This record gives sequence, structure tokens and C-alpha cells, in this order.
Amino acid sequence: MRLFYGIIDSAALNAFVIFTENVPNFGEHKKEKRQKFLKELALSLIIPHECQDFEVQQTTQDVKQVIRICGILPATSPAPGTTQRHSAQRKRCYICPRPKDKKTKFICNECNNFVCEEQSKWLCN
Repeated sequence: MRLFYGIIDSAALNAFVIFTENVPNFGEHKKEKRQKFLKELALSLIIPHECQDFEVQQTTQDVKQVIRICGILPATSPAPGTTQRHSAQRKRCYICPRPKDKKTKFICNECNNFVCEEQSKWLCN
């Protein structure tokens, strides 16, 4: 494991050296430059994989929620009022823990599950 991380670190350092030669105006301070580069490198490697996982139907709702919460996917801004619809019946919130027993009439248009107003603010938007 130590060898693997050493290889990853040296590859990232080599990529950083090449990048800074090609883009000399990247970042102000030397330490911030490398941190910013490593962050962007990590995101550029993670985002395509997570977008692919997000589109697969077998991916569980929990994983999709984590992807949304982390901000890996670009936030889509739906039109106001279209993120939820009402139901005549009340059911338990899909996200809240069972002991809370939050009942709601709101149904998420994206996942078709009952979601309380509190959870719909970050889940649906």
C-alpha cells in the first residue's frame, strides 16, 4: 500500500511540474498552487466516474444522495414548484430515520419517494 501511494504521489508531482510549466499564472502562493492543483486533479478523476455511477439504475438512493450532498455533480436548478408533488395519502419520509416517524404528503419527482419538507430542500434542489 505504501508503494502504491508513493507512485501516486510521484505521478501527481510530475503532473504538477508539467502543468506549472504550461500554465505559469496558476495560483498565487507556492503551497496553495500544489494544493489547488491536487484538488482539481482529484475532482477531474472522480467526476466522470461518479456521473456514470449516478446514471446507473442499480446505484442505491443512498449513494446518489451522497453524490448530491458532496457537490460532485453540477447542481441542476429546476423550476420552482416542480421538485415536489402532493399525494392524498401520508407516508413516512424515505430519508429520515424510522424512530423520527416523520409523515409527509410530498413526493419527490426525481426518485418518486415520500420526502419531508426538511429533506427535500437539499435532496430535490
